[in-house]
Amino acid sequence: MSLSKERIDEFKKIYKEKFNKELTDAEASESANNLVGFFELLWKSSLRDMQREEILKKEPKGFHIADGIYNCMVCRRTVTGDESWYDQWGVKCLLCQKAVEDGTIPGFVCTDHDSHYKTWELKDKFKIHPQTARKMVRLGELKARIVTTEKGEPYEYIFLKKENPQLICRYSPERKSYDRHRKKESERLKWEWKKKERKKIKTSKNTSQI
Repeated sequence: MSLSKERIDEFKKIYKEKFNKELTDAEASESANNLVGFFELLWKSSLRDMQREEILKKEPKGFHIADGIYNCMVCRRTVTGDESWYDQWGVKCLLCQKAVEDGTIPGFVCTDHDSHYKTWELKDKFKIHPQTARKMVRLGELKARIVTTEKGEPYEYIFLKKENPQLICRYSPERKSYDRHRKKESERLKWEWKKKERKKIKTSKNTSQI
């Protein structure tokens, strides 16, 4: 839907007041229509979510979705129709859905993407190769929640941050706190060592004078 000239002129006026910049008719038309299109998308998305919530009231365990193609909230696999499942934790593939249902992975993994790392993130953030990560899991050095295939083979590894405190992102607040604590502890040990050495030197001098 294209906006009328009246609405575009109104947009130009608001933009001028807010940003102190005059838009051309073409710039204002493009920007105003893009803004309207964005809000139409938000409205459709909100309406879709409300409709799904209504269905969930009747089918609380969830249902397949066939109104489009989506990505699994856990593994990001593309799914639709019978390959998909929707419940309170959003859209998932059937493998990840089963993992949530049987408790292999907690439901919040679907919506809180900062609560965990996936294998590719270990390589990206910590330079831990996927093969090395799997070896560390076998050795007990890392704890993984493993989503499996129908044959019981590993499909996706989920490393919860709270279960793997050693996986601290270099630039995260946790890492900065850890670095500050380590620096403070290092300075304390250094000060104690110097104090001990000064005491040794003092004792040595007193002994030599006797």
